[in-house]
Amino acid sequence: MGYASAVFHLYDIPSISFTELISTPFNIADSQYIVTTLVIDTSPHAMIGLAGTFKSCHPALICSTAMSTSTTPRPAILLVEEVVAKHVFFWKGQGKGHQRFAREDELAKTLDEANCLYWGAALMGMTYTFIDKMLKTGKVPKDIEDLVLHLGLVHAALTVPVDTNNSNVSANYLVEEKISGKFLKYINNNSAIPVCGLHAKEANIALFLCFMQRIQYHLSNHMVYLSDFQGSGDLLTDCQVITGSDFVNSFGDGNCTTAFKNFKSEHQHQ
Repeated sequence: MGYASAVFHLYDIPSISFTELISTPFNIADSQYIVTTLVIDTSPHAMIGLAGTFKSCHPALICSTAMSTSTTPRPAILLVEEVVAKHVFFWKGQGKGHQRFAREDELAKTLDEANCLYWGAALMGMTYTFIDKMLKTGKVPKDIEDLVLHLGLVHAALTVPVDTNNSNVSANYLVEEKISGKFLKYINNNSAIPVCGLHAKEANIALFLCFMQRIQYHLSNHMVYLSDFQGSGDLLTDCQVITGSDFVNSFGDGNCTTAFKNFKSEHQHQ
C-alpha cells in the first residue's frame, strides 16, 4: 500500500504526577485535541521490526497541525525529531497472520495502550521523585548512587481519524517518539525478573528496572507496578501496567494478574 495521508484528531498523552493521575483518568471524551495530518507507511515491507503480540509499528510523519486556541501546552510529541505509528491487531490463528479489529474494538484497544503509557509516565515520575529524595539525604553510598540510571518513556499521543471512510488510512494509531538503536526486551509482562541472555550493560538496565518495580509496588500500597519493559538506550516503550485481579480489565490484555500475584516471591529471590 505504501505511504498514505489522512487528517486525525491528536490527543496528547501527558506526564502528570501519580497523585493527580488517580483523579484524572485518560479519556478522550470532551478532551482537547489538535487537528493534524499524518503520513504513514502501512506497507508490510516497511514495518519497523516484527509485529508484536498486540501491535505493529510503521514509519510516520506529522506534516501539519492546527492548534486549538485552548490547547496548551504544546504536546511533547510535536517536538520530537522522528515518530512512528503503532496499530493494534489480533492474530487470526497460527500461520494465518494478523487482522484488524472492528472499529469500536480497535479504538478501545488503542485506548488501553494509551492508558498504559499514561500510567507508565506517572509511575516512572513517582519512582524518580522517590529516588531523588533518597539521594538528597546524603545517606546513599556513592557506589549505590552510581547505579542509578536515567530512563524515560517515549513521548506519545493517540490519534483518531476524522474521516473513518478514508480507504487509505482510517485506523486509530498511537504516535510515538521513534527509538533508534538496538531494540531490547528487558522484562516480560508475565514475570518480575530480567529476561535471559542480556549482557552486562543490558542486564544492569534490567536490574535497575526491577528495582523501580519494587519502589512502584511499595509506593502504590501494593496495588500496581510497570512491566514488559523494552526499548533502547535511555528510552522505553510499550510498558504494561500490572495489577491484581480486581483491576484485570483496566489495562488491556497484557495485564498479567498471575505475575502480580507472584511478584513478592519472585523479587525475594533476585
